[in-house]
Amino acid sequence: MVGDVHGSWDSFLRLLSKLSYDPAYDHLIHVGDIIAKGTHKGSLAVLDYMTQHNVTGVRGNHDQKVIEWRAWRDWIRGISGGTHWLQQLDQDADSRLSMQGKVSAKWIEKELVSVQDAEKWRKRIPAGWELFSDHYNLARKMTASQYDYLLSLPLVLHIPSAHTFIVHAGLLPYDPTRSQNNHRQPLSHLPIIANKGHKGKGTTTELRRMQELAVLHEIPQNTDPWAKINIRSVDRDEVTKDGKIGTPWSDLWNDAMKLCGGDDALDLDLTSRKGDSMPCWPSTVVYGHAASRGLDVKRWSIGTDSGCVYGRRLSAFVLDSHSRNVLDSEDDIVQDLVYGDSMRGRIVSVSCH
Repeated sequence: MVGDVHGSWDSFLRLLSKLSYDPAYDHLIHVGDIIAKGTHKGSLAVLDYMTQHNVTGVRGNHDQKVIEWRAWRDWIRGISGGTHWLQQLDQDADSRLSMQGKVSAKWIEKELVSVQDAEKWRKRIPAGWELFSDHYNLARKMTASQYDYLLSLPLVLHIPSAHTFIVHAGLLPYDPTRSQNNHRQPLSHLPIIANKGHKGKGTTTELRRMQELAVLHEIPQNTDPWAKINIRSVDRDEVTKDGKIGTPWSDLWNDAMKLCGGDDALDLDLTSRKGDSMPCWPSTVVYGHAASRGLDVKRWSIGTDSGCVYGRRLSAFVLDSHSRNVLDSEDDIVQDLVYGDSMRGRIVSVSCH
C-alpha cells in the first residue's frame, strides 16, 4: 500500500524496485493523490502506469480536483460554441507556455475578456477554480482511459478478511456529536443480522463484518465524500481539513479501538460491560493525505504520506508471507509493526530528491 505519490515518478519506480514488486504475484494498492503537485510529466507518467496496470486504489483530494476540471471541460463542450472556445483558449495558453514557461493570472484575465461573448464563458468558471493550474492542465492532457481510471477509484476500500479500511484522508469511529455509548453509534452495540432474529446472533465473522460496514454507512461523517478525502482533525465536533486545530482523527480512532472488547464483545452490551470496554472488534485504517504529520504509525491506523513531493520520502506498507527484502543502502528504511489482530507488516521507504 503506497502513500501519496503526487507524480513523483522516479521515486515511485525506485520504491517498486526496492520492493521487488512483481505484478504477477503482488497486489499493489495506492491511497490516492497519485497525481498533481509534482511535475506535470511525472504525474502523467504515474497516471499512465496506474491506468495501464489497473492498479487498485482510492481517490484523493487532488485526484478529485483533476476529475472535476475534466468534467467541467466536458460540460463546456456540450454548450454551443464551447468546443471552439476551449480550443482557442488552450492554443493560446500553450503558445504562452512555450514562450514564457508559465501562464499568469493577469494573462488569463486578459484572455478571458478578449473572446467573443466573454461574459458567457467567464460566468461558467466556478468560483475559486484556477484555469491552467496543475489540476486543470492534467485534466486537459490526460487520455480518456486515464480519466476513466480516476473515475473508477472508490473513496474507500473495505477488506473484511483483514478488518481494514483504505481511505485517502480518514474515517471516524463514532459520530462526535453524540456520546460514544449512544445507541446510534455502531460500536456501542452488537449488530443485528436480519436472518438471525436478534442482536448478537451470528458468527464472530458475520458480526464483525456487519459492524465494520455500519462504521462506513451509519456514522454521518463517514458518508460524506468530502470528509473521506479531506479530513485531518475534529474540532468542536466538526470535521476539518486543518491539521493545526482540534484532535487528529487518527487519535480518536485509536482511542476508540482500544475500548473494543474483541473476543469478549459477545459478552458485552450496553448494560453489562467490563470497565470501559465496548461490544466491538478493532479494525485498522490505512491512509495518506497528512504529509505534515509524516509517517504516522499507530496501533490501529497507518498514515503513509511521508512527504515525497516535498523532497522527503515515499513509503509503502507491506504485508507478505515471505522473508523481508534485503535493504542494500543506508538510504532505505524498514520498520516492522504489529498489524491487525495477529499479523505483522512493515514500512519500506525510499528518499525523494
